[in-house]
Amino acid sequence: MEKKQHANTIDSSPPSPQEAAASLDPLVQPINDQDSEPVYIRQQSSIFYVPVSTINGNEEENINKKKSNNIRKCLAYMERFSGILYALLGSFLFTCSNFLLKQLNVNMLDVLIIRSFIQGLISIGFIIYKGYRPFPNSNGLLVLIRSLFSAAGTISFFYCLSLLPLPDLTTLRYTQVVWTALLALIIFRERITLATIIASILTLIGVICVAQPTFLFPQPKILNETFQETLTTKNNQRLFGMLIALSCALSISMSIVLNKKLIQKNVRQSIIMFYFLLTTLSILLVIRIHYWTLSKSRKQEFNFKKIFLTKDFIFASLITISQLIPMILAQKAIKREHPSIVTVVQSADILFAIILQNIFSLIKTNLLALMGSILVLTSIFIVGGHKLWLDRQNRTCLPTSIHENVLKVEIEK
Repeated sequence: MEKKQHANTIDSSPPSPQEAAASLDPLVQPINDQDSEPVYIRQQSSIFYVPVSTINGNEEENINKKKSNNIRKCLAYMERFSGILYALLGSFLFTCSNFLLKQLNVNMLDVLIIRSFIQGLISIGFIIYKGYRPFPNSNGLLVLIRSLFSAAGTISFFYCLSLLPLPDLTTLRYTQVVWTALLALIIFRERITLATIIASILTLIGVICVAQPTFLFPQPKILNETFQETLTTKNNQRLFGMLIALSCALSISMSIVLNKKLIQKNVRQSIIMFYFLLTTLSILLVIRIHYWTLSKSRKQEFNFKKIFLTKDFIFASLITISQLIPMILAQKAIKREHPSIVTVVQSADILFAIILQNIFSLIKTNLLALMGSILVLTSIFIVGGHKLWLDRQNRTCLPTSIHENVLKVEIEK
């Protein structure tokens, strides 16, 4: 009975590639599918590695001799933690690219049109290469709803780049981790846990500290009326940006949950990605056409050369296209490491944004906003760590001797 229980423990595997892919948000979602099992099941790249029993003593001695080499040891550790390194590098590149975009005098939505168009072409090429049918026979409505939420989250994020400091925007965006956990509890009817409750409270306090609403944090009165009006306008713009950033987080959270639902229904990730890009591109074109033809708030007439052929716009377009690199790194990370660990590592976006903001920008992060970012980071660690602990409970690495005995029993059966 005990051996059978051990066998069940070994057989219960960590999340499938589809479940791993479902944890990715639209901002860093790769185009291609994962058709094989994650590498972290087969090698020492995470805590989910199950050691393979040794064949004989001589082989074990040879392995120990090889490991004595310092260079080989270093390479072995890099291979073991390659998923974390890929996620960390992708996070750094993604944050740096967004910081550079903020320094350029361009309209972010115009730049996003270029990136969505390029990604769409790559997505179509991948689907044709794989021979997939681009039109799903079923779940079409669910794919459309998921695409709308993903598009709304992506457009909101890039729109807020010109409204908020990058650390504030990144912090509010990563509240999606907690919102996703709460939405999953509602949609998949899971039991709410103490970790989720604590993380939700910390996230709420963190958002308040970052937003710093005037009704809780009164601003000092200024005698100069002109300066007071300017300050009021900036506060209103900041509040509007905060609301858009929170809607971005909620939209991305909803898209992640719906993405998991679609993956469970065997809808390929590349098909989901294609419809997301198509929806995003369509919405962006409608917004920009409306602005240049019907909007009364535009300050200048449409001029293709002055808008799209400037140095800043071309440089910004190259930066957004280069964000495909963090997406590829995210794909490699999610295949080599447990999704919860990747999510926690990717939240380093917040730390990178704070460092870049305070070193290269005149606007510095105040102590209250910094505390809010730390609280949100803590909530991400709580949610990710709790999920990791639960998955770890379902897959216990057994000693080699027990592992061999269980395999023998299974073979005899």
